[in-house]
Amino acid sequence: MIMGFEQEIINAKHPVLTDGIGSIHIEGFHGLQADKCFCVMAEGSRYHEYGIASGSILLCKRAEPINNGDLVVVNEDGILTVYLYLKDRKRKADGDKRILHNKSMVYAKVLGSFNFYQ
Repeated sequence: MIMGFEQEIINAKHPVLTDGIGSIHIEGFHGLQADKCFCVMAEGSRYHEYGIASGSILLCKRAEPINNGDLVVVNEDGILTVYLYLKDRKRKADGDKRILHNKSMVYAKVLGSFNFYQ
């Protein structure tokens, strides 16, 4: 347990801890800089095999190294859109998936997704 934080989820792969005053800590995501990280809510089911569906919360980080096969976020006229980054320019859209080949267009890298059920 991290000092000042209480565990909210037990036996989870990435337990979420809270300090009781609005800050959270996600086990396994250490050293994240608050000014470079943000969350967005996903819409649609393009990346269902990645555990992302409508309502998923995506943890994203700006200025993160991008690797082949990473999910990334692109800012398209103020709308954040998820893409699959692939180096191979011969690979085009795979069904409904958006494919990005140009790293310079990446706004942030998707670090993980979280789903909440009621």
